[in-house]
Amino acid sequence: MKKNNLSSYFVFISFFTCITVFILIVQKSYSNIIGPTQQIKVDQFLDNIDPNLNLEVLKQIEARKEYTIIQTTEESTVSSEINPTQL
Repeated sequence: MKKNNLSSYFVFISFFTCITVFILIVQKSYSNIIGPTQQIKVDQFLDNIDPNLNLEVLKQIEARKEYTIIQTTEESTVSSEINPTQL
């Protein structure tokens, strides 16, 4: 009886060991394939920055019209006409 029990235990352990080794090989292969692709994508964003200012853009920004908020007195007159007791 013990001989048969030892055999089933050995099969159980060897099966999960093979599955684990297979998963590790697939994971390593996938990372070897995808790793360089991700590195290329990152390298595309590493462009040199031009330290010279574009003066035309600065002139366009300075030429923009600034909008200001104009306070109106209509709000104060409307709020004074409404009496809370009339509601």
